[in-house]
Amino acid sequence: MNSFMNALWNATGSMVTGFYNDEPFVGDIEDVRTKAGDDLSVVVKTYDGETILLSGSELFEGAGNVTSNLHVYF
Repeated sequence: MNSFMNALWNATGSMVTGFYNDEPFVGDIEDVRTKAGDDLSVVVKTYDGETILLSGSELFEGAGNVTSNLHVYF
């Protein structure tokens, strides 16, 4: 997980795909910031112009409460 978070820290511009609220999306990482603890906050701008806020641990696991099938293409 540590190597994934290190790669994610420098992943601005990388593509992210998955499902958010059961809707498919494709977008690019616009910003990565630290959160309290050991996690990162990742802002994804979709190709449809929407903004999605994800956590680094959510991306590492590939799913979260409202997300599924997440993939980051470094």
